[in-house]
Amino acid sequence: MIMLIEILKISLIAYMFCALGQDEGMIFNWYQKMIKQLPQYISWPIGGCYICFTGQVCFWFYLLKYYQEYKLFDHLFFVSAGILSAMIYNKVYCWLK
Repeated sequence: MIMLIEILKISLIAYMFCALGQDEGMIFNWYQKMIKQLPQYISWPIGGCYICFTGQVCFWFYLLKYYQEYKLFDHLFFVSAGILSAMIYNKVYCWLK
């Protein structure tokens, strides 16, 4: 249960980091403009794509937190559930916009 709450927290933070940079005048728009100058394979995992960024954050968070009791299946679940959560957040964000 604790892991599911972590997934929701991490994915929401990662998604909002990307969402708050999409539109002009938003708080992280300067960062989005800066990374858009980089090649796509570099810019997407560092914030250019909310799915890629959320996957990266979840991947590294799990690896750093659970390295002593590492389980491949749990790691894959953590990343997949984080990405799914971010996709749901995006649907809600677009619906509310």
